[in-house]
Amino acid sequence: MEKKSKKGKRTAEADVEKKSPDVKDVEASVSGSNPLISRPILQSINFNFKPGSLTAVVGGVGSGKSSLLGAIIGEMELFKGSVRLGKGSVSNQNRKLIAYCPQNPFIINNTLRQNVLFDQGRDKVSGSAESYDKEFYNKVIEASCMSEDLDILPAGDLTEIGERGINLSGGQKSRVALARCMFSKAKIWLMDDPLSAVDAHVGQKLIQSIVDPPREDEKELPTRILVTHHVHVLPLCDNVIVLDEGIVKHVGSYEDLVAQGVDFAGATEFSKDEEEESDNVDSPIEDDLKGSEKAKATPKRKEDKVKDSLTTKEERATGGIETKAYLHYAKIGGYGSTLLIVMSQAIGRGFEIGSAFWLSYWAEESQDEESSRSPGYYLDIYAIIAMSAVFMTALKSILLAVHRLRASTVLHGDLANSILSAPISFFDVTPIGRVLNRFSADMDKIDLELSSSLSQAVSTAFTVLGGFAAIIAATKGVFLLPLVPLVLVYWYLQDWFRRSSTELQRVVSITTSPIFVDFSETLNGITSIRAYGLQSAFFDTTIRNFNTNNVAYTTLQHSNNWLGLRLDILGGLISAFIGGLSVATKDSQFIPAGWLGLALSYSNELSQYLKHGVRMIAQVEAEMSSVERVVYYSTEIEAEAPFHRPTDPTSSATAVKSGLSDSWPSNGEIVMENASMRYRNGPLILKSLDLRIRSGKE
Repeated sequence: MEKKSKKGKRTAEADVEKKSPDVKDVEASVSGSNPLISRPILQSINFNFKPGSLTAVVGGVGSGKSSLLGAIIGEMELFKGSVRLGKGSVSNQNRKLIAYCPQNPFIINNTLRQNVLFDQGRDKVSGSAESYDKEFYNKVIEASCMSEDLDILPAGDLTEIGERGINLSGGQKSRVALARCMFSKAKIWLMDDPLSAVDAHVGQKLIQSIVDPPREDEKELPTRILVTHHVHVLPLCDNVIVLDEGIVKHVGSYEDLVAQGVDFAGATEFSKDEEEESDNVDSPIEDDLKGSEKAKATPKRKEDKVKDSLTTKEERATGGIETKAYLHYAKIGGYGSTLLIVMSQAIGRGFEIGSAFWLSYWAEESQDEESSRSPGYYLDIYAIIAMSAVFMTALKSILLAVHRLRASTVLHGDLANSILSAPISFFDVTPIGRVLNRFSADMDKIDLELSSSLSQAVSTAFTVLGGFAAIIAATKGVFLLPLVPLVLVYWYLQDWFRRSSTELQRVVSITTSPIFVDFSETLNGITSIRAYGLQSAFFDTTIRNFNTNNVAYTTLQHSNNWLGLRLDILGGLISAFIGGLSVATKDSQFIPAGWLGLALSYSNELSQYLKHGVRMIAQVEAEMSSVERVVYYSTEIEAEAPFHRPTDPTSSATAVKSGLSDSWPSNGEIVMENASMRYRNGPLILKSLDLRIRSGKE
């Protein structure tokens, strides 16, 4: 049965390999659109792409060229008709036979080599462990005109490419996507205007590579569908499809269509001047090749270059949270509010303990027959003490909410200002997921969790201190004897746990960033991922990132269990001491029965509050690492030039406040004097440039 299944699979793949996309009577729109509201983008499309042929798709802006490729890879919603690859529909199995070069190339944050290989392990570290056809890979590099780029890049094809190809020009990203398409060995190539972002001379070479692509089997050509607006490419194509408003206007060879009088210049909206002024965005590398840097370029690409890292490693503090982080949080929320929060909690706890002792006193007095005071007297005082405790608790909650709002507002504002003022070089080396992690996960902890943890930590701390004070008072100071060793053991346990918990929380925060990075990257290239059939590979990467984060989080929870076990033993020892003391002094009446009951009651509470208190203190310190991370981005990122300079024109009170005059700018003139610019720390691209563009002039 298994052999039959495999044989059937091979037969299906062979059938697909022999045939090409067949589009029949297709009407399609963007996936998720409502057919009752919007008309289809593609209408009545019928075409069979012959195996091994090169078909050009041309048309004006918005004519449906990219939508046609989207329909072939299954990214459009079909209202009617069908799209088939051989005898099979557009499925995950058949998608693996498709190579897609989108108009906006999808570049992953990895080495340039892995961007080309793409489907051979996007997370592999370069080295001997990689298994790929190096000879064919070199042919692809040559065919995609990337050899000179690799000579200039600091680590050749092992140079790390930033998020969204931040350190590549538009032309280089297009050539990387085209090289990926060539290396995939797919039977069907879908290329969405890969020549638009390259220079004219580079485009000529790429056209030859598309017409006669590198391949292992010299007898077999892939089926190539090329969206383009370059008229001079059309004579090299087997067929030309002219689209207009989603409808096929003309189909045939270039010669036949010219004979029919088809105006390709109008169809492609392209002129000779535009070709000469093609987007010259292959800088900085190709610009450098024209100058003195070209002499420094290695004439032959080396294979022994080591991997170059572009993305910086995320910062991670070690040890406990510094005192300045707590002081900074207290300062931005208000020192006055901080002091009042502590005072209201202390006074409120005092009233709570006082109410318990007043009840004990009331119970003893009620047994005295000579007492002349009515129960209402004791009840009124008890009510006053209890209501005072409630008032202090409410006051603490209000003050804490005000402090949290002020602190969160300042922290978020400082973080936003710092990121918006950061230079472009910061985003070149910092994945956007790290920035999102600060604004989402870290600010979420500060806004929602930190204030709650602070409230519980302060409350529990005074509950524990009050409990110890009550036990000491109830036992008339005898509890001081075991208290000293118990405090030493308690301090050792909480210090050990607190340091470990803080480090684990930092690890949790750091391992969260790759999740955001991968999510952002996947959303950016979801079309390419689905076209190449690599959903499972990217999904597995996401799962690995989540597993790494969950390991750190689970370890943090295990540390809480470690602490709970030891503090339960410590609380049990306190209760055992109080119980032993009550038995030892039962005949001497050294401790009143009511006070002894209070001591036993508070000892049972301490067993729970000691455990909860240490956890809350550790949790506050762990969550303060979010404040530490936000403050780092707010203060340690070097800002660009200030928004306003002292030399900016000012003329009125409003202008003085804003730094600009009411009439500035008075005209659209642009002046550059002795301007020199570079990409990050690279060589100068603009050198001592003097430029004056007058207002209203072209």
